[in-house]
Amino acid sequence: MMGVLALSFSWVLALVTVEQKLTTSMSAQTVADAVALAAAENGEGVARQLVALNQARIVSLDVQTETNRGMTVVVVIELDGVQAQATASNAD
Repeated sequence: MMGVLALSFSWVLALVTVEQKLTTSMSAQTVADAVALAAAENGEGVARQLVALNQARIVSLDVQTETNRGMTVVVVIELDGVQAQATASNAD
């Protein structure tokens, strides 16, 4: 009986760990998407404010200006040890 309880407890702990990692990963991707969009539409300053509000950090922020078409932003952020990348563009 104790073996069954120990095994059940182990499974519960494993599921909680997986759920936490998935939640953190989804949160990091959401922040990366928002930061890329903010940078493309409102500039790097607004993007950095958004990162700070979400207690994340920018790993890289690359702004590529396209002649007469706008810009494309590629950002990598880190949130709680998880990195996420997003791309946004304001080109027509």
